[in-house]
Amino acid sequence: MNNTTVTVQIAGREYSLTSANTPEHTQRVAALVDRKMRELMAGGIANRESAAVMAALTYAEELIRVQDDNTRLRRKLDEAAHG
Repeated sequence: MNNTTVTVQIAGREYSLTSANTPEHTQRVAALVDRKMRELMAGGIANRESAAVMAALTYAEELIRVQDDNTRLRRKLDEAAHG
C-alpha cells in the first residue's frame, strides 16, 4: 500500500501525517487522540505537552491491559485444545 498524507487537527493544532494506512484510519486515530487530549485539558491539564504525555500514558496502559487479556485468553484456548 502506498503512503498517503492526511492533514488532521489535534488539540487545536494542524498536523500532516504520512501513513501506509487509509486516510480514514489515520483520521480515526487522530480523532481518538484529539478527544483524549481535549478531555484531559478540560479536566485541568493546562498545556498540550502534558496532555499529550497523559494521553500517551493512558493509551499505553490500555494497550498493555489488552495485550495481557489476549495472552490470558490464548493460554485458556491452548489449555482447552490440549486438554
